[in-house]
Amino acid sequence: MESPSPALTPRKRILMAFDHQKADRIPVFDVANNPELFKEMIGMENPWSDGAPTVLLAKKLGLDAAMVPVRNYTALIPRPEFWTGPSSFKDRFGVGYTVSETSWPLGMPTIEPALDREFLDVIRHAVITNDDFDPIEDAVRAGHTASFDEIAVFAGVRSAFSFLTVSAGLVGVSLLIYEDPDLLHELVEAATDYWTQVGLRAIELGVDALYVANDMGMNGSTLISPTHLREFFLPAFARQCTVWKKAGGRVILHSCGNIEAILPDLAAMGSHGLGGFDGLNNLQSHAGMNIASVKERYGRQWTLIGNVDATTVMTSSRLEDIDEAILSVIQCAGDEGGLILATDHSFHKGIPIENVLHFIERAKTMGRYSSGLSDREKKTCMEGSV
Repeated sequence: MESPSPALTPRKRILMAFDHQKADRIPVFDVANNPELFKEMIGMENPWSDGAPTVLLAKKLGLDAAMVPVRNYTALIPRPEFWTGPSSFKDRFGVGYTVSETSWPLGMPTIEPALDREFLDVIRHAVITNDDFDPIEDAVRAGHTASFDEIAVFAGVRSAFSFLTVSAGLVGVSLLIYEDPDLLHELVEAATDYWTQVGLRAIELGVDALYVANDMGMNGSTLISPTHLREFFLPAFARQCTVWKKAGGRVILHSCGNIEAILPDLAAMGSHGLGGFDGLNNLQSHAGMNIASVKERYGRQWTLIGNVDATTVMTSSRLEDIDEAILSVIQCAGDEGGLILATDHSFHKGIPIENVLHFIERAKTMGRYSSGLSDREKKTCMEGSV
């Protein structure tokens, strides 16, 4: 193992984490899902999720990377000229959304399409425009400065499961499993083709990774049965990742909830050729995801990103709770490269700005790679506490 390099740029730290190399410290990243963070730190709220302000905020916070969604990201709030009412909009697939003070950066689906052949035809003929990538171009320009403050840029995209469940509802997708499984397969393939092309365009623009928001879990289990995920969704996701990897891209799978049951399936995606993905986010501790266990089984395959509890720890009035959670992640998963410190969701509303700043400062200060665990410490990590 090479000695850590001094004076690394934030972007270089992230790239080293993907290569499972030790940097001068463990890199730090998270998604800023709170307009108050933008207003407080850079004097604007960034209501349309533009790329340059998102990168500017990440730099101001001292993060090593920023996540910027493509303009056609499912449910992303567009500019008001595209709205259909004072607080509503429709996307190019005909899905209607309502915007509220608490929904940013996404709208809440209120007009869900029927999962039928008409909707399948809409997906197959959906146009990807140059405007969809304006935030990505701006973010890469602002992030990749070839100077000391250069940060990594992740492009937010979707995969078939999240696209269909957000657009048409989990109930609609679940019913189709039994009522018309052949149609569901076709919908999955069409959605996969669409989002694969979106990801390829982002890779061409030079992003450091695709951030695939594809939530498949809830507290305690997957959203639908692991059997149905394997039958309908995981093969298409594997194909998608293979195309992106062959194009030279890196891929981060972001999934909330407990996806423990399908981790072996996800790991198998990378066992042949260029398939699979590079990073797993967000390892939601509140849903029972144990980062020490994931590290032991898959730490050589994936860079792990997250696991500091955003629900209770990050909202705590005791800043020591945040310190303890960071230390636990480092001790349980930081003995080698392949770790990026983050919460297990995002810097969302409800987390005090003071706590966000404290998390970042302490993650950078404490972010030294551990020297390995004793058997007793490893057992403690596996049991869920340090």
